[in-house]
Amino acid sequence: MGKLVKRLSLVVFGALIVAGLIFSANTNVVQAAEINLTYGGNWPPNHPMSVATQEWINKIAKETNGRVNIKPFWASALYKPRESAMELGKGVADIGDLSGAYAPVGYAFEKSMRMAFWGVDDRILARKVYYAAREKYPQLDKEFTDGNVKVMAYASIPPYQLLVAKKKIASTADFKGMTIKATGDIAKLINELGGSGINMPMGETYTALQKTTIDGAVAPYETLKSFRFAEVVKYALELNIGAAPAGHWAFNLDSWKKLPKDIQKVIEDNIEWFSNRIEELVYAGEELGINLAKEHKVEFLKLPASELDKVYAIVEKTILQEMKAVDDQGLPGTEVYQYMRSLIKQHSK
Repeated sequence: MGKLVKRLSLVVFGALIVAGLIFSANTNVVQAAEINLTYGGNWPPNHPMSVATQEWINKIAKETNGRVNIKPFWASALYKPRESAMELGKGVADIGDLSGAYAPVGYAFEKSMRMAFWGVDDRILARKVYYAAREKYPQLDKEFTDGNVKVMAYASIPPYQLLVAKKKIASTADFKGMTIKATGDIAKLINELGGSGINMPMGETYTALQKTTIDGAVAPYETLKSFRFAEVVKYALELNIGAAPAGHWAFNLDSWKKLPKDIQKVIEDNIEWFSNRIEELVYAGEELGINLAKEHKVEFLKLPASELDKVYAIVEKTILQEMKAVDDQGLPGTEVYQYMRSLIKQHSK
């Protein structure tokens, strides 16, 4: 009996050792399969774009059975907006927000289409037109891969309006002498209207409006809430100057290529979901911003049609100048712009 017990004990002990080895091996497999990535966000965590991104992060984790763990760093913790395209291309983050408009080299179309969707406030239309242009002109996508990134979402943002600290604007003549936070081609527009367009980080704009060191800021209505501009402006002038809904969320291309094919498929299958979710939340933020502004007694203004036409004439002149510069690089800048405007006109009837 004693020998039998001893034999059984040895068998059980051996089984436990084998089971332990199997468990240890399985644990190592799980650990090896875990993919840890970083996300560099340029917006505060409560901004609609960040909220949409966090939902996307959670969705990717769920659909990969927890294999993909994406750690976000919000509010420009990893890189500043002006450096975003360059830094993401270098791999400072695996995934992140980026703006090709700030890139020192490349992104010719992105830099030239900041105002291409002027007069458009329909996000579905904007996406439809941009997707058609991407299909017809592969150069639009190539400038991202040339920047060493792979786009994860194509989303339009609400059109730019003018938020004004104190001065009521009734005509284009009222822009004269105003200092307005604006970037790129929009700053050129402000300059053409007689004002002074200056580049300023969004994080500094609230204080600048509050102290009236600037007279206004060109920004979507959602910033009335997300950046609390409703507290420091008296007027909101409708301009409806829309930017092309290009890719502003992307993978570093080297990080992307390291992913297993099944993980890549999950992420690619979510590009359209991510694009739509960003737009849904950001455009919902527009209504929240408008409602908050009304609570703060912000007055919403519109220019007479003839005055707005003057603004759009300057917009188009500026864009065509930019597109001519793109043409000079051997790219179809003017052709792309005219194609998109023809589609906008066609679908707006």
